[in-house]
Amino acid sequence: MKQLPTKTHAPASMQMTAPNSVNGHAYVGSPETTEAAPPAAAPDTPPRLKLLRFPAIRERTGLSRSTIWRLEHEGRFPRRHWISANAVAWVEEDVMEWIRRRLS
Repeated sequence: MKQLPTKTHAPASMQMTAPNSVNGHAYVGSPETTEAAPPAAAPDTPPRLKLLRFPAIRERTGLSRSTIWRLEHEGRFPRRHWISANAVAWVEEDVMEWIRRRLS
């Protein structure tokens, strides 16, 4: 019987790191400087929109695909957005607001 090769991991001393990193932390400039890289987003930046696909909508609402479709077309559920030729998604905050309204 033929054995499959096993993966081997390089020792930590041989693992590659980013050129401007020290102990796994990214730095601006040379590794000798101790100035940390700026944060990815400024604190006054509005929150990012998160898109939810249908399985997440079903899980959060407990509604079937046909019920979601009917409520959407009646204007009683947030509208879906086409994110590609064959994929749709809903904005998470719109769906969460719909759930909050239903619970109050």
